[in-house]
Amino acid sequence: MSTALQRLIDKDLIRDVLLRYARGVDRREWELVRSSFFADCHDDHADFKGTRDDFIAWLRERHDSVGLLKSTHFLGNCLVEFGTEDVAVVETYFIARLELTPEASGHRSMLDAKNRNSKQNSRVQVSGRYVDRFEKRRDEWRIAQRRTVFDAMQSNLVDADDTVLNPAWTLGKRDEHDPVFLVRAEAGLR
Repeated sequence: MSTALQRLIDKDLIRDVLLRYARGVDRREWELVRSSFFADCHDDHADFKGTRDDFIAWLRERHDSVGLLKSTHFLGNCLVEFGTEDVAVVETYFIARLELTPEASGHRSMLDAKNRNSKQNSRVQVSGRYVDRFEKRRDEWRIAQRRTVFDAMQSNLVDADDTVLNPAWTLGKRDEHDPVFLVRAEAGLR
């Protein structure tokens, strides 16, 4: 296989890792998040700095709480630069949109300090970049080191008359009841 073709394949595999990470966080599928990182990965993510398993525990504590109602990670520009055939630097732009209740104290103190004492829900939008060192070990690409770079953040309180999604629509869930899991099961994916 040519080097150029292998690079295209590797870029696609790397992007799949990033997409698994985003789905895993938003749907609280922690093993999917775990599969995005090598066990010895170091993650520098806002108030957290440490290993993969400690990062997932930190993330779970915040995302499994009743206070984080919604989480959507949108991944944008993704530049993959190969240092060697087994090492790549990957910069991926993201927008994360969260809806927090007053009980989301961990997220509120980190992302929405100005509203941390409010009795209203708040919506927070964070823009930034994942700056990752990917490595290919045993023919598998995963994140070996991550720095989450924050570029902008905004938050606002949710008023009672804010637009509410129509309950007759298909609505996202943050667990195994999300429609993606039904479609995956129908396609024979588990």
